[in-house]
Amino acid sequence: MDANGQDNGRPSRRERTRQQHREEIISAATELFARHGYDGTSMQMIADQAEISVGKLYLHFEGKEDMYQSVVEFHAGKVRERANDAVDPSMSPIDKIRARTSAVVGYMNDNDEFVRFYVGEMEGKGCHMKDDSEHGAHMQEFVQLIREAIEKGDIPAEDPEMLAAMINGAGHSMMSLVIERKDMPYSIVAEYVDRMILTPLEERKREEKRKEGGG
Repeated sequence: MDANGQDNGRPSRRERTRQQHREEIISAATELFARHGYDGTSMQMIADQAEISVGKLYLHFEGKEDMYQSVVEFHAGKVRERANDAVDPSMSPIDKIRARTSAVVGYMNDNDEFVRFYVGEMEGKGCHMKDDSEHGAHMQEFVQLIREAIEKGDIPAEDPEMLAAMINGAGHSMMSLVIERKDMPYSIVAEYVDRMILTPLEERKREEKRKEGGG
């Protein structure tokens, strides 16, 4: 506490209120981007959906591109948070990877509008993100878990960054197919990653150990 009784480690009430308003705007923008796409959504539409004036909207965001980037970054942060919360310290590295993958898919399932917006617009349409810090941090945490799984002897000694990119790329492509086909749950993405990538890697490592042991 400072001399005025304020907790310096906690945002002020004004800042908390501003953050709440910002998140409400992001929620409105997510819904509109998902429904109309980047090109079909205007700042006026977002202001109307959020029930604020365009002038107030510009107090939070510089323009539509800034809004677009903020929506993606906000949800990327939530995905990373959900993934981190799913990991228990007692888990093996490979099971942490499974837990993170399932948590990410769970977030996608709970935020279907965001997934449709993200997958559709991030495939070369609309603008491009300038700040992918949350996604980058999530990927680095994923790379580190793969590195630990290799060091522990759970999976073969492959390039951790290449493996992370392969899993991420496969997951993104499968999400696109789930959205297109409309008859699959998002959970199938985690199931395929496990069955077609993680489990074969574990089996290959066990076979390597068997051969090394002469069994």
